[in-house]
Amino acid sequence: MPLNAIERKSKMWNLWHGCHKLSAGCRHCYVYRGDSKRDIDSTIVKKTKNFDLPIQRKRNGEYKIPAGTLVYACFTSDFFVEDADQWRIEAWEMIRLRNDLKFLMITKRIDRLHVSLPADWGNGYEHVTICCTVENQDRADYRLPIYKAAPIKHKIIICEPLLEHIDFESL
Repeated sequence: MPLNAIERKSKMWNLWHGCHKLSAGCRHCYVYRGDSKRDIDSTIVKKTKNFDLPIQRKRNGEYKIPAGTLVYACFTSDFFVEDADQWRIEAWEMIRLRNDLKFLMITKRIDRLHVSLPADWGNGYEHVTICCTVENQDRADYRLPIYKAAPIKHKIIICEPLLEHIDFESL
């Protein structure tokens, strides 16, 4: 399916909510900002009521999320945040089961990938894209060598928030 067709069919799947600020790029986190307006403590990581969204079904038995949908996973947290370790195995199982969807996740915790992958990951799932975000040279120097070596089939580097010029030539 062409990417533009997939983009028209997309769904947000926030498995857990909350996170811990990790680096300078987290300083003005949109989740923290939004939560503060609603009096929510962003440092408490909780499983959401839509944790099982990819496998939820309609009354007629069809999946609520149709095949071919691009699923933005865990945008109110980090998929690899330590507090979610206990739920991640089940999350990977749903992702593995729904190989008719395309999953996209963004992380600042690429250094936790090796302790967070499912046993059958191999070189990656064909339907999963993992994006590594960097915000400055320090984080690029640290995260990108790990990311480059990681067994991921589909990779995207995101510079957000871009806090300074990043020299990618040396990486």
